[in-house]
Amino acid sequence: MMKSNKASIIAGFGLLLAAFIWGVAFVVVKTALDVIPPMYMLAFRFTIAAISLLIVFHKRIKKISGDLIINGMILGILLFMGYMLQTIGCKYTTAGKNAFLTTIYVVLVPFLNWLIFKWKPNPYCIAAAFLALLGIALLSLDGSLRMNIGDILSILCGFAYAMHMVYIDKFTKIQDPILLTLLQVVFVGLISWAAALLFEGSFPMGVLQADSIGSMLYLGLLSTMVCFLLQNVGQKYTQASTAALLLSMESVFGALSGVILLGERMNIKMIAGCIFIFIAVIMAETKLSFIKTIRNKLIGRFYPDYYITSAYAINYQKWYAKGMRGILFDIDNTLVSHGARADKRAIDLIAQLKKIGFRVCLISNNREERVKLFNDDVQVCYIYKANKPSRKNYRKAMDMIETTVDTTIFIGDQLFTDIFGAKRTGITTILVSPIHPKEEIQIVLKRYLEKFVLYYYQKDKTDIIRTASIKNKIEDGKEIPEERGI
Repeated sequence: MMKSNKASIIAGFGLLLAAFIWGVAFVVVKTALDVIPPMYMLAFRFTIAAISLLIVFHKRIKKISGDLIINGMILGILLFMGYMLQTIGCKYTTAGKNAFLTTIYVVLVPFLNWLIFKWKPNPYCIAAAFLALLGIALLSLDGSLRMNIGDILSILCGFAYAMHMVYIDKFTKIQDPILLTLLQVVFVGLISWAAALLFEGSFPMGVLQADSIGSMLYLGLLSTMVCFLLQNVGQKYTQASTAALLLSMESVFGALSGVILLGERMNIKMIAGCIFIFIAVIMAETKLSFIKTIRNKLIGRFYPDYYITSAYAINYQKWYAKGMRGILFDIDNTLVSHGARADKRAIDLIAQLKKIGFRVCLISNNREERVKLFNDDVQVCYIYKANKPSRKNYRKAMDMIETTVDTTIFIGDQLFTDIFGAKRTGITTILVSPIHPKEEIQIVLKRYLEKFVLYYYQKDKTDIIRTASIKNKIEDGKEIPEERGI
């Protein structure tokens, strides 16, 4: 599992690197198009990439099978269709609309995977896809949103790119991603040469200029060979929907490279678009686990170790067998209703605990007369005006009954005083439901906040059990509060 997670993280960085190289390529392509027609540009870059891949990976060629050739051809056709539609569409629409409509693949990929292969995307990827689309819109769109033939071709281009990513995701899971990269690049090169000779006429002599040679080497070696290797290998270890989001950072890097290399300016709308895309990528990659971590740090400190319905539902004999020797009790709404004397049930419970061998101490924030009223009938040590959640009197109570944090349980009904104070002290905590709903107004208000904390406690209770101070479950049905829920 650790190796799998590490591979996924490395693959994510590889896809981001590809997005960066492709982003910079926007500047390279923009300057090179002045002297090299689009189809010839595709032909040159993919030929350079194909020759380089053949040189580097020539020993793998003997492993090429019929299935690999077919799959490489499928990827090559889809990739060529994407590039061709994008280039032609750009002639009939604005560059901003072309870029935005093309990157609709970010939204299409998870749904195509779902439609074709029944691979249901997680909700974070779906939400992140639409957030990325909003970011791309802010980054790219300018002027009219009316649809024309160029817009339609750009959308079809995005569909072709989405299909390309979907099939990469499928093929790389079962076949060598390097050979798939080699074959798809070869097929795109061949198709591009045929299209260039058919539609763009004679050989463009401008490609022999020094600047053009440098541009073609960048596009061929980095933007094609390296990037498609990074994409095909990276998608072996990531979901297609996540890969699409990572690669959508291309538009951010493209905008930044335009600012740095061409002196273009970014307005507030474009900066906001970059931020939305960045958030989308983080959301898809982490599934917001960082938010969960922050949330747990803020409210997890109030989580009880255990939560059950009543102090009278606990099998104390089991706790004693586990090595616990002391119990600290809150009184009001834990053992009896507010202000009540110890009833028969409370008296019998304390007597039973003494018989088992437990030492008991009452720890209350109430006045002495109220605590003494209850204690007159049970005769244990007690602390009044304890100022919970202050740790001082939890420690004092353990000193009084001669126990330690490892051998003491605290049982109470309030999270922000009883449980929080005991947790701060290091004592095992058991939260119980209040005995009576009638409470003072300040407690009633705190109960609403407790519901918020307990909602997340219930969602995270498996993790809480795993990290609770008592590691071993007690198998008695009444004694497994974590399995009872809230």
